[in-house]
Amino acid sequence: MKNLGLGKVKTSTVDTFTTDGGIKVRAFINPALRKILRLATKRTVFLESYPKLNPNEPYIFASTHSFDEDIIAALSIIDRNAYVLIGTTDQIDYNPQMYAAWLNGMIYVDRLDSESRKESVKKMERVLNSGTSVLLFPEGGWNNTENLLIQPLFAGPYILAQKSKAKVVPIASFNEPGSNDIFIKVGEPMDIGLKEKKEALSELRDALATMMFEHIENHSTPIVRSELGENQHLTFMEMRKNEYMRVKWTRDVWDEELAFYHDKEKPLPIKIRESFDKVVITRENAYIMAPIIERRLEDQEYDFKTYMKKNWRQ
Repeated sequence: MKNLGLGKVKTSTVDTFTTDGGIKVRAFINPALRKILRLATKRTVFLESYPKLNPNEPYIFASTHSFDEDIIAALSIIDRNAYVLIGTTDQIDYNPQMYAAWLNGMIYVDRLDSESRKESVKKMERVLNSGTSVLLFPEGGWNNTENLLIQPLFAGPYILAQKSKAKVVPIASFNEPGSNDIFIKVGEPMDIGLKEKKEALSELRDALATMMFEHIENHSTPIVRSELGENQHLTFMEMRKNEYMRVKWTRDVWDEELAFYHDKEKPLPIKIRESFDKVVITRENAYIMAPIIERRLEDQEYDFKTYMKKNWRQ
């Protein structure tokens, strides 16, 4: 059944997505809402660290993103109201939990639309200027990489910090697949708005990665090499698919849900190999192209978006 009344969040403007009165009401009801969100979280949340924050200062909470309950868990432990940036159209249309997000304060972004992304920054800036905090997930979609603690970050936290002068508070949440425990660390506020963009985002990413490494070190089950299957790439993709399937989806949403930042100046190796796809193979370049072609075949076999498009209904 489609959610009634929430569709307007997808078309609202900076002036209409919320009211000044709505911001005040949400701040007033937030203590009670946080308790409800904690009860609504199916797993058990353990808050391991939290800095001393100025109660009268708005912050930009920037969180990791990798499992189905990390949004609701983060909202339940933040000590104040924080409008949350939501970029999942299918869930806004059909997931009843989105009513709780609206009650908390929600800003919609179409992650595939550059104008929508710019508009969402203006909306968050308005919230911060009103004295209320925001929560966003600068990795974009969930982190589905096998070896990156944190994916490259979108520039949202930096742009907001520049415009609003608010500090950024990093949040790292961790849940081992199959575990009923969620561990959350919240780092010290970071004043990154006056720094150069690359330096600022690198510092934020380092802070998130450090806390995530500590989570993995303290709370993950060691892997026994002898127990690994024949194809760990496929095993990993199936595990990630199952995490997505904890949520009900009504349509193929993977172009949107699997969006992540592409650094044009420092492209990923897979993007570099992709640029060779149109090269004509000749006798002279075959010895160079052969290993690249082999790796491209592996890229295509283990492309997670393609895997999800084929297998998400199974």
